[in-house]
Amino acid sequence: MRRHGLAGEVVVQPGDFTEEGGYRAARELLRRDPRPTAIFAPNDLVATGALSAAVELDLRVPADLSVIGYDNTHLAAIRHISLTSVDQPRRDMGRLAAELLTARIGDPSRGARQNLVVPHLVVRSTTGPA
Repeated sequence: MRRHGLAGEVVVQPGDFTEEGGYRAARELLRRDPRPTAIFAPNDLVATGALSAAVELDLRVPADLSVIGYDNTHLAAIRHISLTSVDQPRRDMGRLAAELLTARIGDPSRGARQNLVVPHLVVRSTTGPA
């Protein structure tokens, strides 16, 4: 956001990582003036709570509000939810973790390694143009 000159547009609403937490946080955000046009939730469960808040406030998703989750769990793909979500390559992460652990067990003096796995966006029906 900073790189695109939009850092001032970011609002972080604290909450917990549950559906209810997402609902409460989204209600707070959606009462702001100006109202945000998008919510990026830290996980898909929080995003489903945000979707509930949007419905309760008579907002149309994605016409009035885009909602994006993270983790691309089974919830995101449920047809009536159809949540846009960031997918982490969990299999790759697990495989890499197992390989690193096995290598460390085989050679305890082996130094720590940091590996980057690249997530990707899975676009579904909860996002639209601003």
